[in-house]
Amino acid sequence: MSTVRVAYLLKKFPRLSETFVLNEILQQERLSTFVHVFSRRAPDNEPRHPEFARLVAQVEQLKADDRMEPWLALFGPDPESHTLLERFGQLVRELSQYRHERMPSLFAEALTVLRRAKEERIEHIHAHFATDSALVAMLVHDLGGPGYSVTAHAKDIYRSTVNPKLLSRLIAHSRFTVTVCDANVAHLKSILEPAAMAKVRRLYNGIDLTAFAPRPVQRDANHVLCVARLVEKKGFPTLVRAMKILVDRGIEVKATFVGDGEDRALIEAEIARCGMGSRIVLTGALDQEKVRGLLAQATLMALPCVIGEDGNRDALPTTLIESLAMGLPCISTPVVGIPEILDQGRAGVMVPENDDQATADAIGALLADPARRAELAKLGRARAERLFDGRQSAQTLQDWFHQTSRGVMA
Repeated sequence: MSTVRVAYLLKKFPRLSETFVLNEILQQERLSTFVHVFSRRAPDNEPRHPEFARLVAQVEQLKADDRMEPWLALFGPDPESHTLLERFGQLVRELSQYRHERMPSLFAEALTVLRRAKEERIEHIHAHFATDSALVAMLVHDLGGPGYSVTAHAKDIYRSTVNPKLLSRLIAHSRFTVTVCDANVAHLKSILEPAAMAKVRRLYNGIDLTAFAPRPVQRDANHVLCVARLVEKKGFPTLVRAMKILVDRGIEVKATFVGDGEDRALIEAEIARCGMGSRIVLTGALDQEKVRGLLAQATLMALPCVIGEDGNRDALPTTLIESLAMGLPCISTPVVGIPEILDQGRAGVMVPENDDQATADAIGALLADPARRAELAKLGRARAERLFDGRQSAQTLQDWFHQTSRGVMA
């Protein structure tokens, strides 16, 4: 079976917080898929995961300027330009109904990607998140370029700003759309038109189970770890207050928060208000190897996710999957796909969201029960092996790339 030439179309690449994207591309390259990456914006000035050095794919940053060059393709003397101009006009008339404020700039990006995809002989485009990058992929396809697929995660389908009609068009025009948990499938069914829903299929994010494996390291005593972006939906204030409750009970507990984000100042203020500055360390963003070191040393992972005011929420937090794989017991909440990770509470502990007391109780109980932690470590690793093997996920995705690009599957 000959390989398909696939382009990943992403807002920014690489991104420290989007390890699942880097891991997926590396797994595709392991399977000999040709990958070219279009990064619509320059990556942030942040650490790079060591695994990035293994990437073979060319990473091409699109030029974000206001030159006329992309538009010249519409006005050439050849019949191809005439056809492109007709398609362009039809799309402008159709898509204007959605009133997407960035659509003009997305059209310009699409014309650039269309040209470069032809030059690179790209047969399929894949976008992560059903937002602007996926819309660019849709425009490229509708202007005569290769077909596309999308992976829908969380903020792109749950936020109150999501337009269900535009989302339905985006997904209906895709070759297929992946979403990362069964809870997402149920949500999409409630908002999508039938033609779009027919394109949706569930595929869990996978991880490298060799890299994320239990290590023969002595774990710290009473060390709570939380690895996540410092944003509302991760529930850090609840965890801070839960830690305060435990300290007030006389429990010698400490915590490490790994990550960065827009709510850092708010979280620091909550730590100060609770008098927990000597107990909670904020490390900032760390690369995967440093995170693995902490996953091997901590006593447990606590990620008390919540649903944000704008509807944003976590769908399938990668750090919980990585924790399970490394034998680190987890405490989290029943938000979206988390019960699917924790086997409805059988492979981890689930507490109600926004519940300081229940979170403290769960942490305290696990800290005091080594046998229960050992049991959860064993169950968690087994569940990671069964459901979240990155090699299996990559093989499934590659099969879908082949089947749809070669017309085997509708």
